[in-house]
Amino acid sequence: MARFFKKRTENKGLPPGSLVFIGTKKVENPTIEYVAYNEEFLSESEFVKSENLPRNDPEKNQWYNITGLHNVEFMHDIENRLKIHSLAMEDMMNTGQRAKFEEFEDFAFTTLKMLRFDEKKMRVLSEQVSFVLKESSLITFQEEPGDTFDPIRERLRNSRGNIRKQGPDYLLYALLDSIVDNYIYLIESLGEKIDDLELQVLEDPDEEVLMKINTYKRELHFVLKVVKPAKELISNLLRSETPYIRKQKVMPFFKDLADLITHAIESVEAYRTVLSDYISIYHSNVSYKMNDIMKVLTIFSAIFIPLSFFAGVYGTNFDHLPELHYKYAYPVFWGIIVVIAGTMLLYFKRKGWF
Repeated sequence: MARFFKKRTENKGLPPGSLVFIGTKKVENPTIEYVAYNEEFLSESEFVKSENLPRNDPEKNQWYNITGLHNVEFMHDIENRLKIHSLAMEDMMNTGQRAKFEEFEDFAFTTLKMLRFDEKKMRVLSEQVSFVLKESSLITFQEEPGDTFDPIRERLRNSRGNIRKQGPDYLLYALLDSIVDNYIYLIESLGEKIDDLELQVLEDPDEEVLMKINTYKRELHFVLKVVKPAKELISNLLRSETPYIRKQKVMPFFKDLADLITHAIESVEAYRTVLSDYISIYHSNVSYKMNDIMKVLTIFSAIFIPLSFFAGVYGTNFDHLPELHYKYAYPVFWGIIVVIAGTMLLYFKRKGWF
Protein backbone atom coordinates (compact mmCIF):
# COMPACT_ATOMS: atom_id res chain seq x y z
CA MET A 1 0.00 0.00 0.00
CA ALA A 2 1.24 3.48 -0.85
CA ARG A 3 2.93 5.45 1.93
CA PHE A 4 2.00 8.95 0.80
CA PHE A 5 -1.69 8.37 0.21
CA LYS A 6 -3.83 5.37 1.13
CA LYS A 7 -6.88 4.38 -0.85
CA ARG A 8 -10.22 5.03 0.80
CA THR A 9 -12.42 3.02 -1.54
CA GLU A 10 -13.49 0.76 1.36
CA ASN A 11 -15.49 3.52 3.05
CA LYS A 12 -16.70 5.27 -0.08
CA GLY A 13 -20.33 6.29 0.29
CA LEU A 14 -20.55 5.26 3.97
CA PRO A 15 -21.90 7.70 6.59
CA PRO A 16 -19.43 9.54 8.90
CA GLY A 17 -18.33 7.46 11.87
CA SER A 18 -18.48 4.12 10.02
CA LEU A 19 -15.77 1.77 11.26
CA VAL A 20 -13.75 0.58 8.25
CA PHE A 21 -10.11 -0.47 8.51
CA ILE A 22 -7.91 1.25 5.92
CA GLY A 23 -4.37 -0.06 5.99
CA THR A 24 -2.36 -3.27 6.25
CA LYS A 25 -3.03 -5.94 8.84
CA LYS A 26 0.12 -6.15 10.99
CA VAL A 27 -0.88 -8.47 13.87
CA GLU A 28 -2.95 -11.63 13.90
CA ASN A 29 -5.13 -10.79 16.92
CA PRO A 30 -5.65 -7.50 18.78
CA THR A 31 -4.39 -7.30 22.36
CA ILE A 32 -5.03 -4.91 25.24
CA GLU A 33 -2.34 -3.87 27.70
CA TYR A 34 -3.76 -2.35 30.87
CA VAL A 35 -1.75 -0.33 33.38
CA ALA A 36 -3.23 1.21 36.54
CA TYR A 37 -0.96 3.42 38.63
CA ASN A 38 -0.48 6.25 41.05
CA GLU A 39 2.43 7.41 43.19
CA GLU A 40 2.09 4.45 45.53
CA PHE A 41 1.31 1.44 43.31
CA LEU A 42 1.40 0.01 39.78
CA SER A 43 -0.46 -2.95 38.31
CA GLU A 44 -0.19 -4.37 34.78
CA SER A 45 -2.48 -6.79 32.93
CA GLU A 46 -2.94 -8.02 29.38
CA PHE A 47 -6.18 -9.09 27.69
CA VAL A 48 -7.12 -10.54 24.34
CA LYS A 49 -10.88 -10.09 24.78
CA SER A 50 -12.50 -6.71 25.16
CA GLU A 51 -15.18 -8.04 27.55
CA ASN A 52 -12.44 -8.60 30.17
CA LEU A 53 -11.36 -4.99 30.00
CA PRO A 54 -11.55 -3.11 33.34
CA ARG A 55 -13.94 -0.20 33.38
CA ASN A 56 -12.74 3.34 33.80
CA ASP A 57 -11.97 4.08 37.47
CA PRO A 58 -11.69 7.79 38.36
CA GLU A 59 -9.85 6.89 41.61
CA LYS A 60 -6.65 5.89 39.77
CA ASN A 61 -4.72 6.67 36.61
CA GLN A 62 -5.28 4.14 33.85
CA TRP A 63 -3.50 3.43 30.57
CA TYR A 64 -5.20 1.21 28.02
CA ASN A 65 -2.89 0.30 25.13
CA ILE A 66 -4.72 -1.47 22.27
CA THR A 67 -2.51 -3.12 19.64
CA GLY A 68 -4.10 -4.13 16.32
CA LEU A 69 -6.72 -2.07 14.48
CA HIS A 70 -7.97 -4.41 11.75
CA ASN A 71 -10.76 -6.23 13.64
CA VAL A 72 -13.88 -4.08 13.14
CA GLU A 73 -16.01 -6.03 15.63
CA PHE A 74 -13.32 -5.75 18.30
CA MET A 75 -12.90 -2.01 17.71
CA HIS A 76 -16.66 -1.47 17.82
CA ASP A 77 -16.77 -3.16 21.21
CA ILE A 78 -13.88 -0.98 22.44
CA GLU A 79 -15.84 2.07 21.24
CA ASN A 80 -18.84 1.09 23.35
CA ARG A 81 -16.98 -0.06 26.46
CA LEU A 82 -14.63 2.92 26.70
CA LYS A 83 -17.19 5.42 25.37
CA ILE A 84 -15.21 6.83 22.44
CA HIS A 85 -16.91 8.91 19.74
CA SER A 86 -17.40 7.11 16.42
CA LEU A 87 -15.66 9.90 14.45
CA ALA A 88 -12.51 9.42 16.53
CA MET A 89 -12.73 5.65 16.01
CA GLU A 90 -13.06 6.19 12.26
CA ASP A 91 -9.87 8.26 12.24
CA MET A 92 -8.00 5.64 14.27
CA MET A 93 -8.83 2.85 11.83
CA ASN A 94 -7.70 4.89 8.83
CA THR A 95 -3.93 4.39 9.02
CA GLY A 96 -3.42 7.08 6.38
CA GLN A 97 -4.95 9.72 8.64
CA ARG A 98 -3.11 13.04 8.84
CA ALA A 99 -1.77 13.98 12.28
CA LYS A 100 -4.26 16.09 14.21
CA PHE A 101 -5.61 17.12 17.60
CA GLU A 102 -9.36 17.38 18.24
CA GLU A 103 -11.52 18.12 21.24
CA PHE A 104 -14.65 16.10 21.91
CA GLU A 105 -17.17 16.50 24.69
CA ASP A 106 -15.78 13.66 26.83
CA PHE A 107 -12.13 13.47 25.73
CA ALA A 108 -9.29 14.96 23.70
CA PHE A 109 -8.19 13.02 20.63
CA THR A 110 -4.71 12.94 19.06
CA THR A 111 -3.34 10.89 16.17
CA LEU A 112 0.05 10.90 14.44
CA LYS A 113 2.71 8.60 12.99
CA MET A 114 5.65 6.81 14.58
CA LEU A 115 8.67 6.26 12.33
CA ARG A 116 11.51 3.75 12.06
CA PHE A 117 14.18 3.12 9.43
CA ASP A 118 14.54 -0.31 7.79
CA GLU A 119 18.26 -0.72 7.06
CA LYS A 120 17.76 -3.64 4.67
CA LYS A 121 15.12 -1.97 2.53
CA MET A 122 16.63 1.53 2.98
CA ARG A 123 13.13 2.76 3.70
CA VAL A 124 11.36 4.75 6.41
CA LEU A 125 8.40 2.80 7.78
CA SER A 126 5.50 4.37 9.64
CA GLU A 127 2.94 3.22 12.15
CA GLN A 128 -0.12 5.21 13.16
CA VAL A 129 -0.73 5.72 16.86
CA SER A 130 -3.80 7.43 18.35
CA PHE A 131 -4.50 8.78 21.84
CA VAL A 132 -7.78 9.31 23.65
CA LEU A 133 -7.23 11.42 26.77
CA LYS A 134 -9.89 11.44 29.47
CA GLU A 135 -9.95 12.82 32.99
CA SER A 136 -8.31 9.82 34.63
CA SER A 137 -7.32 7.59 31.72
CA LEU A 138 -5.34 7.50 28.51
CA ILE A 139 -6.25 5.08 25.72
CA THR A 140 -3.68 4.43 23.00
CA PHE A 141 -4.14 2.57 19.73
CA GLN A 142 -1.20 1.06 17.82
CA GLU A 143 -1.00 -0.96 14.60
CA GLU A 144 1.69 -3.33 15.92
CA PRO A 145 3.76 -3.91 19.06
CA GLY A 146 7.05 -2.03 19.23
CA ASP A 147 9.70 -0.67 21.54
CA THR A 148 9.03 3.06 21.15
CA PHE A 149 6.99 3.15 24.37
CA ASP A 150 9.17 0.69 26.31
CA PRO A 151 11.22 3.45 28.02
CA ILE A 152 7.94 4.95 29.30
CA ARG A 153 6.86 1.57 30.64
CA GLU A 154 10.18 1.26 32.46
CA ARG A 155 9.77 4.71 33.99
CA LEU A 156 6.34 3.70 35.25
CA ARG A 157 7.63 0.44 36.71
CA ASN A 158 10.64 2.03 38.38
CA SER A 159 8.81 5.23 39.36
CA ARG A 160 11.51 7.38 37.75
CA GLY A 161 10.83 11.09 37.37
CA ASN A 162 7.37 12.61 37.71
CA ILE A 163 5.42 10.13 35.65
CA ARG A 164 3.85 8.21 38.55
CA LYS A 165 3.12 11.45 40.43
CA GLN A 166 1.30 13.00 37.48
CA GLY A 167 -1.95 12.21 35.70
CA PRO A 168 -2.72 10.77 32.24
CA ASP A 169 -2.11 14.17 30.62
CA TYR A 170 1.57 13.92 31.62
CA LEU A 171 1.62 10.32 30.35
CA LEU A 172 0.34 11.64 27.00
CA TYR A 173 3.19 14.14 26.95
CA ALA A 174 5.74 11.42 27.78
CA LEU A 175 4.51 9.17 24.96
CA LEU A 176 4.45 12.04 22.44
CA ASP A 177 7.92 13.06 23.60
CA SER A 178 9.12 9.50 22.97
CA ILE A 179 7.72 9.63 19.42
CA VAL A 180 9.32 13.02 18.68
CA ASP A 181 12.66 11.90 20.15
CA ASN A 182 12.48 8.95 17.77
CA TYR A 183 11.91 11.39 14.87
CA ILE A 184 15.11 13.20 15.79
CA TYR A 185 17.05 9.96 16.23
CA LEU A 186 15.91 8.74 12.81
CA ILE A 187 16.78 12.07 11.15
CA GLU A 188 20.23 12.00 12.77
CA SER A 189 20.78 8.43 11.52
CA LEU A 190 19.82 9.45 8.00
CA GLY A 191 22.02 12.54 8.36
CA GLU A 192 25.07 10.40 9.14
CA LYS A 193 24.46 8.32 6.03
CA ILE A 194 24.04 11.48 3.96
CA ASP A 195 27.27 12.95 5.33
CA ASP A 196 29.10 9.74 4.38
CA LEU A 197 28.10 10.32 0.74
CA GLU A 198 30.11 13.54 0.48
CA LEU A 199 33.46 11.93 -0.37
CA GLN A 200 31.83 9.58 -2.86
CA VAL A 201 30.14 12.50 -4.59
CA LEU A 202 33.37 14.47 -4.77
CA GLU A 203 35.79 11.66 -5.63
CA ASP A 204 33.91 8.87 -7.37
CA PRO A 205 30.46 9.93 -8.55
CA ASP A 206 28.77 6.94 -10.18
CA GLU A 207 25.21 5.75 -10.72
CA GLU A 208 25.12 3.97 -7.34
CA VAL A 209 25.86 7.24 -5.55
CA LEU A 210 23.12 9.01 -7.51
CA MET A 211 20.69 6.21 -6.60
CA LYS A 212 21.53 6.63 -2.89
CA ILE A 213 21.03 10.40 -3.11
CA ASN A 214 17.60 9.96 -4.70
CA THR A 215 16.68 7.31 -2.12
CA TYR A 216 17.53 9.60 0.80
CA LYS A 217 15.68 12.51 -0.84
CA ARG A 218 12.56 10.36 -1.15
CA GLU A 219 12.77 9.14 2.45
CA LEU A 220 13.35 12.64 3.83
CA HIS A 221 10.35 13.85 1.87
CA PHE A 222 8.27 11.14 3.56
CA VAL A 223 9.66 12.09 7.00
CA LEU A 224 8.75 15.73 6.34
CA LYS A 225 5.23 14.69 5.34
CA VAL A 226 4.87 13.06 8.77
CA VAL A 227 6.65 15.63 10.95
CA LYS A 228 5.07 18.84 9.58
CA PRO A 229 1.49 17.86 10.52
CA ALA A 230 2.80 16.76 13.94
CA LYS A 231 4.01 20.33 14.53
CA GLU A 232 0.55 21.61 13.59
CA LEU A 233 -0.93 19.07 16.01
CA ILE A 234 1.13 20.39 18.93
CA SER A 235 0.30 23.99 17.98
CA ASN A 236 -3.43 23.19 18.05
CA LEU A 237 -3.01 21.41 21.39
CA LEU A 238 -1.26 24.44 22.89
CA ARG A 239 -4.06 26.74 21.72
CA SER A 240 -6.82 24.46 22.96
CA GLU A 241 -8.90 25.00 26.07
CA THR A 242 -9.30 21.29 26.80
CA PRO A 243 -9.92 20.59 30.51
CA TYR A 244 -8.05 17.27 30.22
CA ILE A 245 -4.59 18.91 30.15
CA ARG A 246 -3.58 20.95 33.18
CA LYS A 247 -2.34 24.30 31.97
CA GLN A 248 0.00 25.13 34.83
CA LYS A 249 1.54 21.70 35.44
CA VAL A 250 1.67 19.95 32.05
CA MET A 251 1.16 22.49 29.25
CA PRO A 252 4.76 23.87 29.55
CA PHE A 253 6.07 20.40 28.67
CA PHE A 254 4.09 20.46 25.43
CA LYS A 255 5.67 23.83 24.60
CA ASP A 256 9.08 22.17 24.88
CA LEU A 257 7.80 19.42 22.60
CA ALA A 258 6.90 22.03 19.97
CA ASP A 259 10.53 23.23 20.00
CA LEU A 260 11.76 19.67 19.42
CA ILE A 261 9.48 19.22 16.41
CA THR A 262 10.64 22.54 14.98
CA HIS A 263 14.23 21.31 15.36
CA ALA A 264 13.31 18.07 13.57
CA ILE A 265 11.72 19.94 10.64
CA GLU A 266 14.69 22.29 10.30
CA SER A 267 17.07 19.31 10.28
CA VAL A 268 15.10 17.58 7.53
CA GLU A 269 15.08 20.75 5.44
CA ALA A 270 18.82 21.18 5.94
CA TYR A 271 19.58 17.63 4.80
CA ARG A 272 17.28 18.00 1.80
CA THR A 273 19.29 21.07 0.80
CA VAL A 274 22.52 19.09 1.25
CA LEU A 275 21.19 16.33 -1.02
CA SER A 276 20.20 18.90 -3.66
CA ASP A 277 23.76 20.26 -3.49
CA TYR A 278 25.10 16.71 -3.86
CA ILE A 279 23.07 16.25 -7.03
CA SER A 280 24.46 19.52 -8.44
CA ILE A 281 28.00 18.45 -7.55
CA TYR A 282 27.39 15.01 -9.05
CA HIS A 283 26.25 16.47 -12.37
CA SER A 284 29.12 18.99 -12.36
CA ASN A 285 31.67 16.22 -11.79
CA VAL A 286 30.14 14.04 -14.49
CA SER A 287 30.19 17.01 -16.89
CA TYR A 288 33.79 17.78 -15.93
CA LYS A 289 34.87 14.20 -16.62
CA MET A 290 32.99 14.24 -19.91
CA ASN A 291 34.71 17.50 -20.86
CA ASP A 292 38.11 15.95 -20.10
CA ILE A 293 37.28 12.99 -22.30
CA MET A 294 36.05 15.23 -25.11
CA LYS A 295 39.18 17.40 -24.75
CA VAL A 296 41.48 14.40 -25.27
CA LEU A 297 39.43 13.13 -28.20
CA THR A 298 39.41 16.60 -29.77
CA ILE A 299 43.19 16.89 -29.42
CA PHE A 300 43.73 13.55 -31.12
CA SER A 301 41.27 14.49 -33.85
CA ALA A 302 43.05 17.83 -34.40
CA ILE A 303 46.41 16.06 -34.68
CA PHE A 304 45.23 13.41 -37.12
CA ILE A 305 43.36 15.78 -39.46
CA PRO A 306 46.56 17.16 -41.12
CA LEU A 307 48.19 13.74 -40.95
CA SER A 308 45.22 12.23 -42.72
CA PHE A 309 45.59 14.94 -45.36
CA PHE A 310 49.19 13.96 -46.10
CA ALA A 311 48.38 10.27 -46.06
CA GLY A 312 45.46 10.94 -48.41
CA VAL A 313 47.65 12.84 -50.87
CA TYR A 314 50.25 10.12 -50.99
CA GLY A 315 47.64 7.42 -51.12
CA THR A 316 46.11 8.70 -54.36
CA ASN A 317 46.47 6.80 -57.62
CA PHE A 318 48.41 9.30 -59.71
CA ASP A 319 51.01 7.94 -62.15
CA HIS A 320 53.31 10.94 -61.90
CA LEU A 321 54.06 11.69 -58.25
CA PRO A 322 57.70 12.91 -58.21
CA GLU A 323 58.40 11.97 -54.59
CA LEU A 324 57.49 8.33 -55.21
CA HIS A 325 60.78 7.74 -57.06
CA TYR A 326 62.94 9.62 -54.54
CA LYS A 327 65.06 7.20 -52.50
CA TYR A 328 64.35 8.84 -49.11
CA ALA A 329 60.75 9.88 -49.79
CA TYR A 330 59.23 7.44 -47.27
CA PRO A 331 61.38 8.45 -44.24
CA VAL A 332 60.95 12.14 -45.19
CA PHE A 333 57.17 11.57 -45.30
CA TRP A 334 57.21 10.10 -41.78
CA GLY A 335 59.52 12.82 -40.58
CA ILE A 336 57.05 15.47 -41.71
CA ILE A 337 54.19 13.62 -39.95
CA VAL A 338 56.15 13.37 -36.70
CA VAL A 339 57.17 17.04 -36.80
CA ILE A 340 53.59 18.16 -37.42
CA ALA A 341 52.19 15.96 -34.63
CA GLY A 342 54.92 17.01 -32.19
CA THR A 343 54.48 20.68 -32.98
CA MET A 344 50.72 20.49 -32.40
CA LEU A 345 51.15 18.61 -29.12
CA LEU A 346 53.67 21.22 -27.93
CA TYR A 347 51.31 24.03 -28.90
CA PHE A 348 48.35 22.39 -27.06
CA LYS A 349 50.54 21.83 -23.99
CA ARG A 350 51.61 25.48 -23.85
CA LYS A 351 47.97 26.55 -24.17
CA GLY A 352 47.14 24.36 -21.18
CA TRP A 353 44.57 22.34 -23.07
CA PHE A 354 45.74 19.09 -21.53
